[in-house]
Amino acid sequence: MEKRFDYFSARAALLVFLSIVILLGSVTKIYASWFVDERKLHISAHGQTSCIDCHEDIEGLPFHPNPQDVNKKEKDFFKADTCFSCHDDVMDELQKGLHSGRKIKYVAYYNNCIKCHDPHTQPRLRENRIGKFDTSKPRYEQCGACHEERSKLPPLSEEDEKCMSCHRLLDVKTAAGAQKIKALCIDCHGKGDTPQKKLTAKAVPLIDTQEYGATPHAGILCTQCHLSATQFGHSEQGLGDCLKCHYRHDEKVAHALHARVACEACHLKGIEPVRAEADNLIEWKRIPPPNNISVVHEMVLRDREASCTRCHFRGNKLGAVSTVLPPKSVICMPCHSATFSISDKTTVIALIVFLLGWVAAFAYWITASGSWSKRENAFVKVVGIFWDCIRNIFSSRIIVIIKALVVDVLFQRRLYRQSRSRWLIHSMIFLPFVFRFVWGIVALIVSLSKPQWRFVWAMLDKNYPLTGFLFDLTGLVIIAGIVLASIRGFINRKERLPGLPDQDKVALGLIAAIVVMGFFLEGARIAMTGWPHGAEYAFGGRLVSMLFAGSGNLDLVYGRMWYVHAILTGAFVAYVPFSRMFHIIMAPIVLAMNAVSVHGRRKK
Repeated sequence: MEKRFDYFSARAALLVFLSIVILLGSVTKIYASWFVDERKLHISAHGQTSCIDCHEDIEGLPFHPNPQDVNKKEKDFFKADTCFSCHDDVMDELQKGLHSGRKIKYVAYYNNCIKCHDPHTQPRLRENRIGKFDTSKPRYEQCGACHEERSKLPPLSEEDEKCMSCHRLLDVKTAAGAQKIKALCIDCHGKGDTPQKKLTAKAVPLIDTQEYGATPHAGILCTQCHLSATQFGHSEQGLGDCLKCHYRHDEKVAHALHARVACEACHLKGIEPVRAEADNLIEWKRIPPPNNISVVHEMVLRDREASCTRCHFRGNKLGAVSTVLPPKSVICMPCHSATFSISDKTTVIALIVFLLGWVAAFAYWITASGSWSKRENAFVKVVGIFWDCIRNIFSSRIIVIIKALVVDVLFQRRLYRQSRSRWLIHSMIFLPFVFRFVWGIVALIVSLSKPQWRFVWAMLDKNYPLTGFLFDLTGLVIIAGIVLASIRGFINRKERLPGLPDQDKVALGLIAAIVVMGFFLEGARIAMTGWPHGAEYAFGGRLVSMLFAGSGNLDLVYGRMWYVHAILTGAFVAYVPFSRMFHIIMAPIVLAMNAVSVHGRRKK
């Protein structure tokens, strides 16, 4: 019985402790604001007390608010004597070591009344209700419990209304409330010659309200971005999160996901990007304007290249490559989350050569023997091929085609039946590319169509643990497959039948070079960006990054390595139509055609 009692006592004590923590946290959040909820004040213990009775020092100030006071905490304004001037019985109790009739240990702790009591919402401790008060409901919803119910609060005195005209809690969803918030901010931060503005100008640049009216965010509340601007400790407020209203740029716009770069580092004017020492994130600091008029709210990138060169310049300390690299193009899609762009010379040249090779192969194909060879000219044959494709796709034969593509192309059933060792080696090279292509195309499509889905940005983030791990794993599997293919080709070179082509060593070499260079690129990126959190899961790149530790010119080296990687990729794409690698395009077509042909014969 005692054990059970101890168990429940411990659990009850834990609940009480958590309740106190939550209560104290909520109290701090309530009275930290400059605004007062008039409804809660009205029904509080001080509801009938004039503002000046407690804030009598305000009357003697030359102006209010004073920008020199906005950075103070609420405790800096508190004076216990103000409370004791009315609550002298509390002071008498404290001198006896009591509070609310209970013995206390630390009397000094109880001299700071606002630690527990919010003066603007503190309820009466000994209230004389008329039996209608429901403790489960908010007090301000029970006006009839204390007096005759009314539809609105009684008017304030002239001096109290003067205070509440600024300090009344506003409904920011209304036009009047939004305008009031903006006016409150501009009262100190706007360009002008008032004492408040002059004092503010000593700390931060002022805002030209006319120029601000033309900025993108002129129509929204200041507190939409400056979330804690209306609370005590004004200068300690955190910055708003742009991503609560906006989505990240896709990779065609930003050329790569800038997951570790603050939006402001690119979009704000009059700032300088800086690298945070703690987490290597790219943040920003303000550059003092020459006329002390802030331009930081002008966020339209009129010169995108100039915005990029804030970070991308020779010798930067931000972990950025020295040149602005183009976005990953269509030729990168088999390996990366790329874009449907053709903006760099390497891609253009590679695709031109690839298309010429494809046209030559197609021309040879339609002149060969087969069901289409009976047609008289090439145009008729091309139209016939196109019509046959459309007819097969939009018919029941599409199921046969899909089955062939899945079973014989994706899972390579025929190769498995011929040789399991060849199937394994081929799969080690082929399937990782399929996985990376699917990953990249899903990430691209979702980032363009559903950018609000957060998982897609993890798929694009090279430092995200799962992304880094899977891409390094598939890269190593590809290299292992190429090594095994080369060994197998060397061992079986004498057994190859006469007339059959040799193993395509050029294609294997290009693939190996592309993947190996990819690991070196990743290692250089990790080292250049200061070994960011999450990069350790990209185990291959993390290991390679140790080779670049201490290198002082990675911003230049990385750019050159990137172009070598791109040129190797372009060379492979251009080489495909003229090599045995052309089977990666022709095999699916032939297997689909054969499946349709076999299906037709079976039906007959």
